[in-house]
Amino acid sequence: MQLPLSKAVFPRLIWFDQVDSTNLELARLSTDSLDHFTAVVAGQQTLGQGRLGRSWQSPEGSSLSLSVFLRGPFKEPGWVNLLAALAVKRALGQLGVSDAGIKWPNDVLVGGKKISGILSQLQSDGSIILGIGMNLKQQQPELITATSLLEIGVSAELDQVLAAIGYELREIFAGDPEVSEEIKNYFQSACITIGQQVRAELPGGSELLGLASEIDSSGQLVILTPEPVTLSAADVWHLRS
Repeated sequence: MQLPLSKAVFPRLIWFDQVDSTNLELARLSTDSLDHFTAVVAGQQTLGQGRLGRSWQSPEGSSLSLSVFLRGPFKEPGWVNLLAALAVKRALGQLGVSDAGIKWPNDVLVGGKKISGILSQLQSDGSIILGIGMNLKQQQPELITATSLLEIGVSAELDQVLAAIGYELREIFAGDPEVSEEIKNYFQSACITIGQQVRAELPGGSELLGLASEIDSSGQLVILTPEPVTLSAADVWHLRS
């Protein structure tokens, strides 16, 4: 596929019509020879990777499946996933979507529905494989918790969407891997989880209820239960009052 806008953003862009997982495909390449910001993109995923070992399929033409290689090491790897979500929010702004918000730790929502998900995977050499999925069209089977660009009135081509995301990722990850306080504060304001009553499902199967109060310096979510509890990994659900 010809992707002129995106090829102007990424130093190396590898396209697949179909792949099991863009994250897996990028991991198969020798990281020693990869340039920072090398990207793998697919029109269809048959075994996409998600948090906590989950997988999903991306039907052809329904979504953008992107993985980006970030050369480390990162002083604060816990922030990479969050900053990628911030880049997606900014990219949506480029496309005319002004009301996107970030749900900790890895989702971008529009109108309370998921439009994008992020998965960052730390490699043994300190580099990171960053996976991003963006819904372009209605998913099949239709999910009431999900939305897409087309459903919210954005008819942008895949190349335009990919280039917008790539530009914002480059702006955030091109410099010092240490996260500035300015960026952290900006993320706090963009994270719609802050201030919400939430239910957090923990990896071990337990759960807790409380008020999401802040993102700490390491990118972890602090929940008041009423005692403060810090979470590095969890599925978080916003509770409606």
